[in-house]
Amino acid sequence: MKRIFVALDISAEAIQKVSDYIEELKTEFTTVRVGWEKPEKLHLTLKFLGDTNENQLKTISEIVGEIAGQIPKFNLQITETGIFPRNVRKARVLWIDVKDKAGSLARMNEMLETECAKVGFAKENRNYKPHLTIARLREPEKSLRLIERHIQKEFEPVGFEVGEILIYESRLQPAGSIYEKATSSKLKT
Repeated sequence: MKRIFVALDISAEAIQKVSDYIEELKTEFTTVRVGWEKPEKLHLTLKFLGDTNENQLKTISEIVGEIAGQIPKFNLQITETGIFPRNVRKARVLWIDVKDKAGSLARMNEMLETECAKVGFAKENRNYKPHLTIARLREPEKSLRLIERHIQKEFEPVGFEVGEILIYESRLQPAGSIYEKATSSKLKT
């Protein structure tokens, strides 16, 4: 079994800007226990599948290929800061928002949810909210100043083009997870 998720990569420029932003916060809040996201792991999740066997992975790859063939390349913009849950006193995740004027992300997510449900993967109960996770708070109750700084801080928007959908395997390691590309499918040109 492999831990699998379907995602989109972000551009090198976007990775650099987000990484710089993370470094600013890390430097300012050195005593807060936070799991900061590593630059090489920044991505936009479309659907987390979890434990997946080889036959299921083959089917998911076919589904992703079919979806990619229906969606033309499109542009995204990484824009502003946010938290999950949205209550400042209970926040556990810091993230940066993703804007999709074309609506392609929501369309891809909806197609994935529908097709994956047909082959045994549960549909997500929550509405899809595209975002880049940048940090997980280990002690939310001691992170209030960091949370407030993050949601008040300006993030300079950065845009990029999306040209493929990827399937990643997440391998759990003692030092955290490692993501490895399993397959990719080019979007319609």
